Amino acid sequence: MLPSFFDSVLQLIVRTSTDLPPDVRAAMKTSLDAEPAGTRAAQALTIIAQNIDLAVDNEGAICQDTGMPTFEVKVPVGVNQIWMRQQIREAVAEATKRGKLRPNSVDSITGKNSGDNLGPGTPIIHFDQWEKDQIEIKLILKGGGCENTNAQYAVPVELPHLGRADRNLDGVKKCILHAVWQAQGKGCSPGAVGVCVGGDRTSGYLHAKEQLFRSLDDVNTDPRLVELEAAIMSTVNNLEIGPMGFGGKTTLIGCKIGALNRLPASFFVSVAYDCWAFRRLGIVLNASTGAIERWLYRDPSNPIIPMLDQAGFARTGREVALNAPLSEADVRALKVGDVVMVSGRMFTGRDAVHSYLMKHEPPVDLRGSVLYHCGPVVVKEGNRWRITAAGPTTSIREEPYQG
Repeated sequence: MLPSFFDSVLQLIVRTSTDLPPDVRAAMKTSLDAEPAGTRAAQALTIIAQNIDLAVDNEGAICQDTGMPTFEVKVPVGVNQIWMRQQIREAVAEATKRGKLRPNSVDSITGKNSGDNLGPGTPIIHFDQWEKDQIEIKLILKGGGCENTNAQYAVPVELPHLGRADRNLDGVKKCILHAVWQAQGKGCSPGAVGVCVGGDRTSGYLHAKEQLFRSLDDVNTDPRLVELEAAIMSTVNNLEIGPMGFGGKTTLIGCKIGALNRLPASFFVSVAYDCWAFRRLGIVLNASTGAIERWLYRDPSNPIIPMLDQAGFARTGREVALNAPLSEADVRALKVGDVVMVSGRMFTGRDAVHSYLMKHEPPVDLRGSVLYHCGPVVVKEGNRWRITAAGPTTSIREEPYQG
């Protein structure tokens, strides 16, 4: 029964986690070229570009938050979906074991991590049948930082600084602008938004997320929405929120809008925000063997073009060099917008550490120390752990605890 299916799904997961699709790479390269050299936006995008190149070169996670795996599967009539679901789950567990996915499935009551990305509701797998004699699997990995900036509006609604959003396309536009403005770069901009006009609350969010499976350079098949997508892109990228909210010319690299019928009494606008680590790929499989016949979004026969011509963080001479542990004078001399180069020992910790420190003394001396909000991907090798990715998590979550 489809002897190559498991390996094909595993390959899809690994490639999605470690290699951005060409349309996203091209959009990010355009964003980098648009920012003046030496600006905070250009520096942020340069670091992002280096990260993208390193991830594919080393087959490491592009972002340490490998997100909620969401699979969209189309199968011929008569295929055993129960068996396929189990194979997909086993492939997710194997990718997690290999350090290509971070264990992200947490019991919502106890907070206990399953350790293998399996549990009630994870991963998300949607099946659909079609008349073709092929299997199509698309995968998107959407992290928690951008997931937290999703938004849904029940129209009509009064929006700060934008006024009343009514049940028309102008009202939809206001809702999308409000969602992006509220995010203020927290979803790791520049990013992309998938939007659904209509549906109910559940189907609206699902359809909004499904819009993110569209390529960034496509044209909407609904002529009523083509102009709206272009208008959103133009308006948002003039807001100068910019990469990571540092200001700049690029806040969105894509806006994809779909529409569903709705109840007469309801009008929802659902916005699914995705970050610059816009990880989605797909494969088409042989229906008899499960082997990959072709890739979606990418062509393996075409070589990957590096984001940067050369590695290295371009310094402007305005960076502030500090050595940990820091003095109070060191910290108070810093100004918002400074780029700081830190040397010395740094500690890492995120949600669980901050919660612990609210009730307990720290296990190390944190006076003058740097606490890096890190979300690592680690692989257990014997009695030791090896870190395969150690990027930052969204620090805004920790602010209620920090003081």
